[in-house]
Amino acid sequence: MTIKDIAIMAAILAGIYANLTFQDSLAADPAVVDGYLVQLHEPSAALREREARGRVTIYDQLSVADVDRALDQQFERIGSMMFVRTQYPQPDGSIAGDDDCD
Repeated sequence: MTIKDIAIMAAILAGIYANLTFQDSLAADPAVVDGYLVQLHEPSAALREREARGRVTIYDQLSVADVDRALDQQFERIGSMMFVRTQYPQPDGSIAGDDDCD
């Protein structure tokens, strides 16, 4: 292994560590969720073009109400949408997330 190989490996490992460390805090950020909602309900022409070519967009930690609305109002795009870690309100006021491990 050369020094260059070691530096590349260290950079990759640092990126993986940062992703694992911060992914939940970034996904739960209201600005990120708002961005998902705009993209979901008001897709740009560019996104629609990518979807027509087979791209699937993954939407993370949206509420079940937002997912249901999207499935009702954006029916023609269902094949291009994937919802993970959907948030479900509980009777006690808390939110339970789907772990997608079914």
